[in-house]
Amino acid sequence: MTDKWQHAHYICLNYGQAYAPDEIRDKSVCVNKDIGEVIRRLL
Repeated sequence: MTDKWQHAHYICLNYGQAYAPDEIRDKSVCVNKDIGEVIRRLL
């Protein structure tokens, strides 16, 4: 879907496995961190 929808973006937050397919890499944000740590830092 991300590659077909003009305004769509793909976001992956996954410690040890942050990955986006090559086809949508330019529309992706991948964060290789623990979600709990990321949320604590944002707050």
